[in-house]
Amino acid sequence: MKKTKNHFTFRRLSQDAVKMLRETESRTNFIYTLVLIAVDIGVMLHALFHGHSAFIRALSNLPVFLVTAVIIVNIAQRKRTLPFIKYINFAVMLIAVLVLCLEQDTLYILSFVFPIFISVFYFNPRYTIITSAVSWVMLQIVLFNGISLNAAKVDELTYSDVSSLISDAFDFSKTNELSLWEYRITSLIIISVIMGVCVYMSFSGRRFYQKQAELIRKNASSQMELNVAQKIQKGILAGDFPDTKCCGVYADMTPADEVGGDFYDWFPVDETHLAIAVGDVSGHGMPAAMFMALTKTLIKVYARGKFSPEKVLERTNRYLVKSNPEKFFVTAWLGILDLSTGSLAYANAGHNYPVIIRCGSGPEFLKAKPNFVLGRKRLVKYMEHRVKLLPGDKLVLYTDGVTEAKSSDGSFFEDDRLLAVLDAAKNMNQIQIVNAVRESLDEFEHGAEHYDDATILALYYKAKHTPPAPEKKVFRLNKLTFDDALDYIKGCCIKAGCDEMTVNSIVVSSSEILANIDSYAYENGGDVEISSKCRRRRMIVEFKDSGRAFNPLLVSEPATTLNLSERKPGGLGVFIVKKLMTDVSYEYRDGHNILRIEKEF
Repeated sequence: MKKTKNHFTFRRLSQDAVKMLRETESRTNFIYTLVLIAVDIGVMLHALFHGHSAFIRALSNLPVFLVTAVIIVNIAQRKRTLPFIKYINFAVMLIAVLVLCLEQDTLYILSFVFPIFISVFYFNPRYTIITSAVSWVMLQIVLFNGISLNAAKVDELTYSDVSSLISDAFDFSKTNELSLWEYRITSLIIISVIMGVCVYMSFSGRRFYQKQAELIRKNASSQMELNVAQKIQKGILAGDFPDTKCCGVYADMTPADEVGGDFYDWFPVDETHLAIAVGDVSGHGMPAAMFMALTKTLIKVYARGKFSPEKVLERTNRYLVKSNPEKFFVTAWLGILDLSTGSLAYANAGHNYPVIIRCGSGPEFLKAKPNFVLGRKRLVKYMEHRVKLLPGDKLVLYTDGVTEAKSSDGSFFEDDRLLAVLDAAKNMNQIQIVNAVRESLDEFEHGAEHYDDATILALYYKAKHTPPAPEKKVFRLNKLTFDDALDYIKGCCIKAGCDEMTVNSIVVSSSEILANIDSYAYENGGDVEISSKCRRRRMIVEFKDSGRAFNPLLVSEPATTLNLSERKPGGLGVFIVKKLMTDVSYEYRDGHNILRIEKEF
């Protein structure tokens, strides 16, 4: 059964609400003390300057001693709040009010109502009810039971006089011109209304603190979640930047909120290709960060699948369109660098132009018409562009949070200032370039608010990478080694990450090629060298033999429309290989037949 929430309960409060109420109680005790001091000073001055009796002066000094004790207690307990302190404060206040009313008859009701109003600020309904009840009883005693200092305004007042004064005060059967029941009922109604208002205010204040505590708890929880999300985002963004003899990469991202929608990434596609990417998701905060993580993951998965940059963006875009209920969009730039040649293939989905810094030259924008952003239109074609990087060249990627950064006077950082910074840093390495741009941004903004995430990535192409030699193995073709050769080829394909259909196609094609070599290249058998390598989602297998020169690709294709009895023999194996493979090539070099088959997957 679901429990109903009682808005007027004050027994069950959260620990945060109790802590806040205790702090409020300490502050109210301090205010109470200041009020008591003001009241007592007024009572003493009134008694001294109006020539009252020694009894009145002594009675006036009594609250002062009590106030002194309360102050000592409040100071001693300032680090912790004891429940009884507020009752001591009320008792002292009541005594001070009583003396004040004896001195000034016109302040009866106002003086006894005043403690009730102060009790509201403890936000303790029970305490407010007790305060209101005691104040009303004391008001009845002072106002309607005839207690007065007119009888005490003499120089001497005996013990019997004091005893008579007190007994008269608690004699509710006594009647005077003010003790009529209608006046008692009227005062009761007035005090009840005031008490009701004060109790309601006390309840409301207590509920307010409870809601404040819940809000603080939720905010603290949200802040904790944001801190965790910030750490996760830092973990998602590549941090172990490469710095080898061939190239170096470094990046920095400053979010506008705790988490941002910008991203950068670098990762090896294979042993000779390096991918770099920068993107910017529309919006800020947690939703943009989640969409950023999805986009970055998709780009990485597709790029490592050895698709070309434009195919990576096309596939990423199609997936994002289907998974984008909030209608986010992403600008992204993806490049895949061939470390062995310096050839950079890239595609741009509505992102800022990167800056290229040629060795010995100044920075300039690498301008190629960008395509549409990711995540909004499904059937978008992206164009691949190419540029040749030479050793010593640098490439700087960034998001619009850099060029659109605002200073305190409202001006923008803009492209010209970015080029000027990069021109001054053109002889620096990738880390120094990123730090130079970041320092220039911080100096430009000069403490102004960040309106957008700012990301910078720098690539330093140092030297051409020499790829490792492809795997190769020599087999002596015969009936015993034929299957071993096919198993070797199959293992190479699986190791390269080829799917099952690709593996089967390559094995079938290899079987036909090995059979042709065994049948036509050698008369009494011979060796064949098999090498394999994988380049950007393309498996390459090469067969090298030293038999007589023969180009199987020149053999005419079989007439597949004829019956088997009507066909000329030969050519069927090569025909099958051509149909199964993406590309087949032949060359005769240095006394060797070299047949190469390639299959995309």
